[in-house]
Amino acid sequence: MIIQGKSISPGLARGVALAWDGGTIRSETTHASSVGAPTHEIERLHAALSRACVQLDRVKRELAPRLPDSELAIFDTHAVILRDAAFVQEIEREIRTRGVSAEVAVIEVVGRAHAAFSSSTVPTVQDKAADILDIGKRISRCLQQAKATVGNTSDQNVVIVASTILPSELVQLSHQNVAALVLEHCGLKSHTAILARGLGVPVVAGISSACIAVPQHRDILVDATAGRVIINASPEQRTDFERRFAETGGRIPCQAAHAKPVTCDGTRIRLLLNVSDSDEADAVAQLEADGIGLFRTEFLYMDRDHWLSEDDAYAVYSQVAGTIGDRELHIRLADFGAEKCPAYADLPINRNPSLGLRGLRLLLQREDILAPQVRALARVARERPMTILLPMVDTPDTLEVATRTICRLLGCTARVELPFQIGAMIELPAAAIMIDDLIGYVDSVAIGLNDLTQYVLAADRDDEFVEFYHDATQPAVLRLVSKVVCCADACRKPVTMCGELAGDPSLTGLLLALGLRRLSVSRTSFSAVAETISGVSVPALAAVSPRISSLNSGKEVRRLITSPPFRPLRANEPATASPYS
Repeated sequence: MIIQGKSISPGLARGVALAWDGGTIRSETTHASSVGAPTHEIERLHAALSRACVQLDRVKRELAPRLPDSELAIFDTHAVILRDAAFVQEIEREIRTRGVSAEVAVIEVVGRAHAAFSSSTVPTVQDKAADILDIGKRISRCLQQAKATVGNTSDQNVVIVASTILPSELVQLSHQNVAALVLEHCGLKSHTAILARGLGVPVVAGISSACIAVPQHRDILVDATAGRVIINASPEQRTDFERRFAETGGRIPCQAAHAKPVTCDGTRIRLLLNVSDSDEADAVAQLEADGIGLFRTEFLYMDRDHWLSEDDAYAVYSQVAGTIGDRELHIRLADFGAEKCPAYADLPINRNPSLGLRGLRLLLQREDILAPQVRALARVARERPMTILLPMVDTPDTLEVATRTICRLLGCTARVELPFQIGAMIELPAAAIMIDDLIGYVDSVAIGLNDLTQYVLAADRDDEFVEFYHDATQPAVLRLVSKVVCCADACRKPVTMCGELAGDPSLTGLLLALGLRRLSVSRTSFSAVAETISGVSVPALAAVSPRISSLNSGKEVRRLITSPPFRPLRANEPATASPYS
């Protein structure tokens, strides 16, 4: 039987199917049994409640200078509920009477309370529904400080089957014997998808009721390139699968592109790699890339149970630097927030994570997280040239504070004294609009097209229901990109397009037409982008550039880029062929 889904991360895998339920393996009856004896689960519960109270107190103290007492009162309310004897006793009762884990007990009790508050006709009571849900999330996060594990599966490869997987869980699972993921939900542009492609973990998503549709503890075949899950494979299907698996080892091979990133008119395009793990740095030499354009360091924290110290961070950064030699190195400060948050993190849980305290804003409030990174990066920078990228830059005010803070942490009086260069990630519309004012504070800029598209179009990159609206070809997005590129070029400062959309070959010609000459892509996209670059002409694209800015719909843009000069030229086709030249 073949179950058809959609390809999120290509590759082939085979293994035993195991259902994943928020960090625990479900039994065949799908009954969530406890991790340990009731007394053990209750001890875990009280430890988590204590951690949650400490987090709330810390968050309140950090926000106190900026918020009035009336708004800070919400943290006191949450702390009161966490210490409420009736609330805690109800969770304990669930553990004792039903023999479930602390996580399940919290979900049950919070779920009932949320439903009761939501059904009330009194507005002030209804408002408490959001509070109780927030509290439940915080307790659950504190309970799940232990690493995600697939348990005792001997030496067998396993295929995790789940509704969804968080990036932090994927990082932990990728270092175990997990061969592939079969998911109900996973957006193609989500951080989980990006991470899976970088780590080479095959992923198929869009499988309705996956944990029911895929039989547990059964050997299955996963063709993630075609988006298929094969159950009870026929002899012919298995033979064909084994042949292809033997040819590729199950993963998309990491080899240099047949073409160099040089356009057919001889323009050299700098093609770099995005990485999320120090092991991925090996691909730089294998692919003959120009270096690392974006090192997403936040994922280094996901497979640990504590914040990285300066020495921890330095060890990783210096290893990556040594691996890539004298090639370019651009390391982004950890971009925590939204769903990118380690389980042990005592960070605010925002009601709208994408618009909450994340990226640079968060780091500036948590020097205990920022300082070790900055000092470790400075040590590497004294050994070789490199750039640090500041995530989620919003305004010149924030950028000025960030520069001043970094200088103070390193004992410098001005940016020119820093051992590294500073680059700004342009991911927010405010930063793109204010680029003329921001550019003076940095040495380079990097455009995060996925997030920029998300915020310009109000389309969550992780929400499959609005995936159609997350469209980088919309003129509103392209005009901001063009503005950033023109400003950087005028100031003679490098501008790099980063993120998964930068690695979409169908957009390569469009990005070059907008003036970009530096792209940073995932290793699975590298060869295809290089091939596309080798088949287009910069003069022909430049001739079409004014036409792009005049279009007023994504449909028109997409129609335009399906024809020359945006697609690779066919043999004997004139390099200047264009209906608009």
